[in-house]
Amino acid sequence: MIPIVAIDGPSGSGKGTIAKLLALDLGWNYLDSGLIYRCYAYLLKNKIINIKKEISSIKHEFDALNEKIIYKDKDITIDIRSAEISMLSSEISQQQHIRDDLFEIQKAYLKEPGLVAEGRDMSSRLFPDSKVQIFLTASLEERLNRRLNQLRNHGQKVNISKLKDELTIRDQRDSERKVSPLTKTANSIMVDNTNETVEDTLSIIKKIINERY
Repeated sequence: MIPIVAIDGPSGSGKGTIAKLLALDLGWNYLDSGLIYRCYAYLLKNKIINIKKEISSIKHEFDALNEKIIYKDKDITIDIRSAEISMLSSEISQQQHIRDDLFEIQKAYLKEPGLVAEGRDMSSRLFPDSKVQIFLTASLEERLNRRLNQLRNHGQKVNISKLKDELTIRDQRDSERKVSPLTKTANSIMVDNTNETVEDTLSIIKKIINERY
């Protein structure tokens, strides 16, 4: 079986950063499932026809420090990571037919030599047989600060109060939706990284990987 590390958690928990660095370190494939939904939201907002086909043409380029999301030779990184697209992607993720459309696209990332997949239903729906299931979380205040810094680093002006409200609403929506809600599975290991550095969090998860695989 191809080894899989499934990382789930709320927005701002650091799962994107951790999963990306882990994939680079292991030399495995990387699935940012949230990005798939953001791409769908971006294409929907821009009234693109045949969204399912067009998503496959969006390129995700990244290393340890930077990332670029390219669509038809245009850098859409800032657009994709905006609060507007974040909320829209959360809304469409509640629709079963959209989740079904994107299911096979996400499953296709499972290739040799292994996969690090992060999102909100990686352990519960996409890869329930994964031997390493992590539920990554942090306090609301810490997640708000991380999201704030992420948006500012992308050159966006941010209203802190509004951002906090959006984060709270998204937490509630993701946890209470009827279709594939954000949940900690029975096999998931809770990792609270509120007071942990990126390096410490990676160390904790690598130890679990070494034990399970």
